[in-house]
Amino acid sequence: MKNLAVVVFPFCVGGLLAQEPTPIRQVVADAIARIDPQQLESTVRKLASFGTRHVLSRTDSDTEGTGAARKWLRAQYEAIAATSGGRLTVELQEETVPCLRPNMPAQVPIVNVIATLRGASDPTRVYVVGGHYDSRNSLGEDGKGAAPGAVDDASGTAVALEACRVLATRAFPTTLVFVAYDGEEQGCIGSAAHAKALAAAGAVVDGMIGCDIVGNTLGMDGARYDRHVRCFSYAPSGNDSFGRSMARMVSYAARTHVPEFGVKLILRGDRFGRGGDHRSFFDQGVPAVRLSEPREDFSRQHQNLTERDGRPYGDVPDFADFGYMANVTRVVVATLAELASAPPAPRVVSAQLRRDRYDTELVFELPAGVTDCEFVWRETTDADWTHVVDAKTANPTPTRSGRLLATFPGVCLDDAVVGVRAVGKDGSRSRVATPPEPDRFDQRPRGARPAATEGDKK
Repeated sequence: MKNLAVVVFPFCVGGLLAQEPTPIRQVVADAIARIDPQQLESTVRKLASFGTRHVLSRTDSDTEGTGAARKWLRAQYEAIAATSGGRLTVELQEETVPCLRPNMPAQVPIVNVIATLRGASDPTRVYVVGGHYDSRNSLGEDGKGAAPGAVDDASGTAVALEACRVLATRAFPTTLVFVAYDGEEQGCIGSAAHAKALAAAGAVVDGMIGCDIVGNTLGMDGARYDRHVRCFSYAPSGNDSFGRSMARMVSYAARTHVPEFGVKLILRGDRFGRGGDHRSFFDQGVPAVRLSEPREDFSRQHQNLTERDGRPYGDVPDFADFGYMANVTRVVVATLAELASAPPAPRVVSAQLRRDRYDTELVFELPAGVTDCEFVWRETTDADWTHVVDAKTANPTPTRSGRLLATFPGVCLDDAVVGVRAVGKDGSRSRVATPPEPDRFDQRPRGARPAATEGDKK
């Protein structure tokens, strides 16, 4: 059997040479070139104009309250759907769900605005991006007072809407879902309902990006922080969970397609002691991340519109940085386009350190039909991948069990993390798959065999 580093020949359909796929770099470049900061600003200002979008605010008006906001958002997504060639569909998810917040009703109605761009060839694999359109002021239960919520989180809602606008005109193999979530300020109840509904429907959600508070760049210290976005991800054990894999995919997409703007990986689920909609997906076992601005200004968040000691308080659009929001949107679009174009991630069976020299061996399986991959590794203390090796260089070999074995010469597995990602014919990359992190002494009982078998040897 030939090894993995094979030449892929173009195939014929009906006697005609099949068209080569558009390189992913061109696909992403075309999409991010269409991102419009003025469109983002228009969305934020419109959402703020509804006065409040509190989950208990009025629903009987076209100009005020959460009902007006969701009606407007639905109309925007439906306008995008008209440009999608029938691929994008829009719906409202309406449920009455429990709410545990103080001074709130025990049951609260929520309405999520969901736009689904169905995949062309692998529609059951799904990627989700969303921001929450609800808002609040100093009183979490106040459904009447002003709560414009420009940065928290009209900004994230605008990013998801703009990402949909620039991606909906192109067909992708997998399905992309763009969501404006309700009820985040009341305990992420809208996103929890959506994540549970997707799980109940059997959707294979391979990644979720939550965009929450991505519009302010002026810190409380007077400094401007506009060169990167923070990326938070949960890891219940070890440092290489699916969530961390998703976070490193975001940083890869930014380095590759938006090199003038950075992604800072924060190895924590969320801001200290706080949460967001990506937690709802983590709770369903989905690789999920949160994007947030580098330094939040708390005089803008959850504040009544007022002035104290000559300083304005309140989350209004005039304090938002729409050029920064455009950069965050570019990162989101690049990540979604990469993942939606790429094959699924490989499956890692096992990893071990050889006993005769300091080489790491990785046993893995590629998804059906995939012929190319790429290997990465880093020291355990590094936040992101530091080394990349292509399949031709690594030259993985088939094992007797039909799996593939790759060797990392001189890489001591005790000190490093290794992984593999699939590479599509257009150059797109999947998330990285890594072996489980053995962080408990009792993970492998005495006498137990490792996951790899004798058939996985050369």
